[in-house]
Order: sequence, then C-alpha cells, then structure tokens
Amino acid sequence: MSCARLEDPSEPAKLLSLPFLVLFFQATCCNCYIAVFYCMEQWMAKIAIEASLRGALLAVLPCVVFLSRPVMTWLLYGRNATWALVSSILCASLTLLFYPLITPQNALWAIFCLRVVQGISLGIYSCCTISLLVACIPRGQNARGFALFSLTLLLPYAILPAVGETLISLLGDEARLFAVTASLALPALITLPLLRQTLRRQALDTKKAAKAAKNAFLWKSLHPMDLGFVYLACLTFSIMTNEAIFFMKGLCQIIHAKPAYFFTTYTSTIMLIRLLGNVLFDKLPRYPVMLACSLLLAACTYTMAQAEGTTLIWLSMVYGAGLGLLYPLLAALVCDRSSPAMRPVNSNIMMTAFDLSGFLAPLIGGFIVNAGLGYRAVFISTSLSIAICGLCLVIDLLLQRHATYSA
Repeated sequence: MSCARLEDPSEPAKLLSLPFLVLFFQATCCNCYIAVFYCMEQWMAKIAIEASLRGALLAVLPCVVFLSRPVMTWLLYGRNATWALVSSILCASLTLLFYPLITPQNALWAIFCLRVVQGISLGIYSCCTISLLVACIPRGQNARGFALFSLTLLLPYAILPAVGETLISLLGDEARLFAVTASLALPALITLPLLRQTLRRQALDTKKAAKAAKNAFLWKSLHPMDLGFVYLACLTFSIMTNEAIFFMKGLCQIIHAKPAYFFTTYTSTIMLIRLLGNVLFDKLPRYPVMLACSLLLAACTYTMAQAEGTTLIWLSMVYGAGLGLLYPLLAALVCDRSSPAMRPVNSNIMMTAFDLSGFLAPLIGGFIVNAGLGYRAVFISTSLSIAICGLCLVIDLLLQRHATYSA
C-alpha cells in the first residue's frame, strides 16, 4: 500500500495508512537516539569532563543537525531516499556502540566526533522523514497528521527516562544504555521495505519540478509575501519551548517546585489533546486559534516566572494545552500554503527553524542567567518570544489579505 498522492482525488483520503504507521513506528525508534541522552550530562561528569564543556558537547548534535538539514534537503530533493534512510539509521545506531569505549583520557574529542557523526546522520534521517511525512498526509488533514506524528518525539521522552534509570542500574553505566539503545535500528530497518513504494512515489512526484524548485525555492519560501513570517513564528515559538525545557529545573529551585510538576503535566496534556482532539484540528480556523494560543502561552510563561509551589501544575496544564494546539496548526499552515512539489522543501525549512531554536535558546537563556537577571527573567523572555510569534502571525495574515485584495 502506498501513500495517496495529495493531488489525486480518486484515492481515499486516509491518514492512518500503512506507510504513515510504519513511518510513525520508525521515527519513534530513531527519536530514542536523541531522548536517551537525557542522562548524558551526568555521565560526562562521571568521566571528569569539566562543567564548562558539557553544555558545548550537548549542543554539538543539534547544531550539526541544523547545519546538515538544508544541505540534505537540497541534495535529496527529487531523489529516491532509500539508501539515505538506511545509511542514516545504521550510522546513528553504530555511533551509540562506541560510547562504552570512551575513557577520561580520550573523552573530549571522542564525544565531539561521535556527536558530529550522529548529528549528520540524524539530520539526514529527519530530512527524509519529513519529506515522506508530507507525502503521506492527505489534503485537508495536515494539522491532524502533524499532531499525531509529533507523538513520535513525545513518546521517547515519556518512556526512556523511566526505563533508562532501571536499565542503568542493571547495566551499571549510562554509556552502556546508549549502546543498548542502538538495537532499535533492527526494527527500524526491518520495516523499511514497507516504505519502498512510498519512497519511489515521493521521488517521482517531485522529480519533474526539482530543477526549477532548487533554483527558486529559497527566495520563494523566505519571501515575506510567502512563508517568511511563518518561519519566524516557528522559530520564536520553538525558542520558547526550548528555553522552558533547558531552564525549568533552575526556575523550580527558586519557586520551590519540582521539575516533574512541569514535565509530566505538560507532556501528558499535549498527548491527551493530540490523541483525543486530532480529528478536529483541521476544522479549526487557523489564525484565530494560533493567535489565541500565542497570547495564552505568553500569559502562561510570564505567570510561571511569578509562580510558587504547586501552582506550577495548573500553569503546566495551560502551557501543554496551548502547545498541543499551536504546533500542529503552524506546521499545517506551511503545508497549506505549499504546492505538492514544494511541501518537502518548505517543511524542511520549517524544521530548520526548529533546529536553530535548539541552538539559540540555551544561548539566550544562558546570557540572561550569566547577566545576573535570574531564571525568572528567562521565563519572561520566553513570554516575549511567544508574543513575537503571535506578532509574526498577525503580519503574515495582513500580508495574505493584502495579496488577496491586490489580486
């Protein structure tokens, strides 16, 4: 069974097709390669890496993913990505096997090299996956498709920390946990043949337009009258989410709350909303709901900076609700405004904005903390970031209306 071509009305608009489910399963397995590093900072402390270097080593992987995605989008556009998928899964898993061999003597450069290789591999894998995903989502179900597929990142973070702590006690070392996680390459590769027809169809659908698109896609996609302000909205939205993740533990120490109040509550709320409400997402009016979510999140994150104790639980529920709605609608907006040939490219530019936020967010938050302003100021900056996201959406809406009236 292959994905229904988005422009072919003769095929049923079925989102939960075999290719979509296989891609969901594969992405969940491969996202565990990132989620397993929840304990990497503690492991690096054990092997005597200085605190000032641990953050830089953690940032290497998202930085390399950010740099490699645009290159891979350009190179793989209009091509059959089968071998790119196979090689990226194999390479990302093999790097995990080398962590138990690291010693305090070779740790710095060994970890740096492994993070670079794995970053390139995951950049290639993510690029291929997003291109396949937009080919698998039928017309009119973009928000629902992205809402469900986002669970492939939430599930590893919901499961791995709990399972990982048990495995570490059995294996005796975090590095061995990294190596054991490499075994997830087996189910990911075994299911790959089920995507063969989808890969071939996706390549054929974009091959004819590839040359023209490669020459024009960057200017067209970033032009303000097209998707430029939508990408800025994605960037500022994601800076908010990453700052909250990186600096919540520090805030909790000040407001006398437990980090679990935030992480468990907001992820559970997101998964609940996206599982139960996904069928309604594509029926929602895009801009009014996105603007309402931006305002809600701005107020919520500002209030978090003033919160105390268990109040964080209720704020985390509100935060999760806003986040659960806003991301799928932003991603759907990019697809809605893209031609079938441009969907893979535009979706990967959107993901590049998310990658960039993973690099910028800790720098912004770290600068605020180092300036002596404290963790409360970090969360005030997250409120400002999501407010800018809402402003970008307002500007984009006005530009679209202007373009419509002019036509």
